Amino acid sequence: MKLIVIIIVLSFGFGGELKARQLSADSVLAIASDFKDQGNYPQANIHYQEARDLYLQAGDSVNWLNTSILLGRTMGTVGEMKEAQNLYKELSQVQLQNIPVDLSSRIQNGIGWTYERLQDPVSAKKYYVKGLEIAEESGDSALIARLSNSISYTFKSAGDYDTALSYQLKAKKIYEELNKPSNLSAVLNQIFLTMMALELYDLAEPYVRESLEISKKLEDLHMLDIGYHNLGWNFERRGNRDSAIINYNKSLELSRRLNKPFDITQTLSNIGTLYEKSGDYEQALLFLNEALEVNRTTERPVSISLSLIKIGRIAMKNNDLATAEEFFKEARSLLDESTAPRTLTSVYLEYARLELLKKEYESSKEFIAKAYKISEEKNFESERLYAFNTLGEVYLAEGKLTESLNEYRKAYTLSSGYSRKIYTIVDFARAHYMSSSDSAFILADEAFELIDERRTSVAGLSFRAGLFRGNAGFYNEVAEWYLSRKNDSEKAFELIESAKARVLMDELAERQERIYEKEDESTYIRKQQISKKIDRLYNQVSVAKSDEEKQALRDEVKDLEFQYQELVNKLNADAKIPDFEYPEPASLQSITEMLDEDTGILEYAFADEKLIRFFITEAKTSAVVIDSVEGESAKSFLENFVRNFRDSLLTPQRTADFSSFGEKLHQVLIPAQEAKNLGISNIIVVPDGALSFLPFEALSSGESYLIEDFNLKYLPSSSVYSFIKDPHRATTSELLAIAGSGFEGNSDSDPTRSGVSFASLPSTLLEVESISSNFQHPVVLKNEEVSETSLKSFDLKNYRFLHFATHGVIDEEKPSRSGLLLSTKEETESLFTEDGFLNSNEIAEMNLNADLVTLSACNTGMGKIITGEGLLGLQHSFLSAGASSVIVSLWNVYDRSTSEIMSRFYKDMLVLEKEEFGLWNSSLKWLGMYNHPLFDYKAKALRSAKLAMIEHPYYNHPVHWAPFILIGK
Repeated sequence: MKLIVIIIVLSFGFGGELKARQLSADSVLAIASDFKDQGNYPQANIHYQEARDLYLQAGDSVNWLNTSILLGRTMGTVGEMKEAQNLYKELSQVQLQNIPVDLSSRIQNGIGWTYERLQDPVSAKKYYVKGLEIAEESGDSALIARLSNSISYTFKSAGDYDTALSYQLKAKKIYEELNKPSNLSAVLNQIFLTMMALELYDLAEPYVRESLEISKKLEDLHMLDIGYHNLGWNFERRGNRDSAIINYNKSLELSRRLNKPFDITQTLSNIGTLYEKSGDYEQALLFLNEALEVNRTTERPVSISLSLIKIGRIAMKNNDLATAEEFFKEARSLLDESTAPRTLTSVYLEYARLELLKKEYESSKEFIAKAYKISEEKNFESERLYAFNTLGEVYLAEGKLTESLNEYRKAYTLSSGYSRKIYTIVDFARAHYMSSSDSAFILADEAFELIDERRTSVAGLSFRAGLFRGNAGFYNEVAEWYLSRKNDSEKAFELIESAKARVLMDELAERQERIYEKEDESTYIRKQQISKKIDRLYNQVSVAKSDEEKQALRDEVKDLEFQYQELVNKLNADAKIPDFEYPEPASLQSITEMLDEDTGILEYAFADEKLIRFFITEAKTSAVVIDSVEGESAKSFLENFVRNFRDSLLTPQRTADFSSFGEKLHQVLIPAQEAKNLGISNIIVVPDGALSFLPFEALSSGESYLIEDFNLKYLPSSSVYSFIKDPHRATTSELLAIAGSGFEGNSDSDPTRSGVSFASLPSTLLEVESISSNFQHPVVLKNEEVSETSLKSFDLKNYRFLHFATHGVIDEEKPSRSGLLLSTKEETESLFTEDGFLNSNEIAEMNLNADLVTLSACNTGMGKIITGEGLLGLQHSFLSAGASSVIVSLWNVYDRSTSEIMSRFYKDMLVLEKEEFGLWNSSLKWLGMYNHPLFDYKAKALRSAKLAMIEHPYYNHPVHWAPFILIGK
């Protein structure tokens, strides 16, 4: 009653003074409205409060009430939702005569809105209904439209989509008749959300696009933020991740600019889900944890629960079941079926999956039953589908094939949307295969069509590889089906190549067709600036003094890395040639035709726990499936033996162990007798999984090393070969060699780069001097000349051979942070905005014409094994940049023996090149008639150098010569 008294007293006022206050209040209100239109809600709040006080002093109760309502809206927008709710409730208690109907209705709408934002739809509905009743009594159509749109949210939350949509369409019609574009934009977004909940993604898109167009014309930043977020969500659900990333980033930038915590958390959560789907769980958790942290401050139980569910799901994928259960338990405690039935259903389904992983099948079924009951009552189609699918998995785990197929069939019937449809079809196919039904193969083809349709839905090697990863293993699995059940090696090979080749082959094809030549310059420059800033921030993280400082820097890096990905995707979307067609993997026949009589391909693929081995020659192809070795699954056996082989090889005292491990691996992996019978002298190795870390040259038959029996080189996949640039391109210079010798073991070096200690490498000077003596006009960088800045000052496409004798650093968790350390003198590099570290993204951006890039460094061939991409290491970046071939190392090399082998290699290579590519062949190449040999002068020279090392009195152990492998043409 205190407010009432004040207003009544002031209403008797003092003439001119009150009029002046009235005019002043009107001016301040206009300023507040301007700030609101600009999206500056904090300043709008301040001026709304000032105008409110002035109206109170002037005794203008109507304008005081109107300004108070506007103040509540902006308070809620910046996250002060409880305060806004209290304000609206106070306003609802104010007793004034002749209060305008629209203000009474708006107050009730405001209270409902605060309950909606606090995710209490039951309470929200109560106030929306009251506001709608007032509006309908008055006959004010604009008010009726506003409340109709508002109340639709409560019906949508309860799963009553028909009623929700009827209210929304009613509001839309009124706003169109009244020509209120701003209000129409808001209701179009609500219709979009209802369509999305019904999984009508194609029908939903036009509504959000129309809303965006209106918002752009009105320059309404608030509605633009909502529109970009919703459009991103629509693209994500439809599998178009390129466009999803672009729109999410636009939304996030606007939400942060407008200081809208509720919208920020929603977008952060969706971005986290994108990273989860890409397999980058670490990056996903950064976004999801930030969303959770902000949500905890907003008292929004449903949003908190959704964040907890997503984080728990990642813990489950990391096999941390105890942690996952804790998150699900907390999420469940926050939810009530009447206010959040959909989210509660999601919790039950994740619990069911958790119990399935724990092999608690009855408990899993109980949670599925709870989830199904709610989803059936509320018509939650996607949750019902997930319930059927999970129950199918439970029955499959129990060996109940008939019951499993029945549940999967129900899920398949309901499936829609890209991601959901794929995992449903995949599971359905597996159940059919276990039931010995040929329907498994039909369903598998359907899944592959969907995967293939979306494989280029995101740009950038690492991100694209991650998104493909979740499905690539299924290709190998079905390849094993074709071999075991149909003896169809052609189809099996096609599937294995689809898994291995897709992403890198697409990247190479894009560069070959120069589809990015017309990149938007301003976007490209901004991308490069962000890349540099990310590099600097990573360096700052490594020297930060406190955990708080490190976390702040990591948060900044997290946002910048997403902005970088958004710009990569924008360039990808803008630059594509309309009729550009992505290549298909090579067929077994085309690979056979590519081979000569001396050359064979050994290609490996893991199908779950089994190993598939192809041996392809011009004369014949053999394919075998190895289920187990010595009572252990083939995959487990090989992972253990590769690890033990490498460990014993790197420990000279364990020579006996090394020999026995090598001989056993030779027996399992190498069809040596078959190769000799066919007259094969050259073998191309296409590894998979742990075999990517194996130096095949060092495997032993008991009498000789494999390199003594065959010439070897490697490829990421057979199909990729034709997309790698041919050697002998025109260059103006021969050799650029970098000797990174003067490292100081800098204690401030980034610990994530410390696979080595960055100690001085004095023998690299001897190495490059020895190499360069074979060339007439070599360019050699050494000592103080070696830096990232100096390297980038050269036009690298003019060099035929690039040789890096420096430290290589592999970050297995973030392949994009792998690279070559060129300098630790950061104060010098920073003058040119460099950091002395050439990372894989920067390498892939280069334009090379090199016949060969040699990475005479430590661990340069190591990298993150990604299903569907093999070893995602520096070799991929150099091949993407245009190199014909790359020599990398598989472990920390000895610099003295490395100098010896490299000196021999280059000397032999130049001699062999002259023999192979003389005047006749160079003339044929000029005429376009030259066929490049599968094993050229580089592969022959590397073998020659290794054979010489085997005869060396000090360096004959494989630890000295086996780490270096040749990849490419």
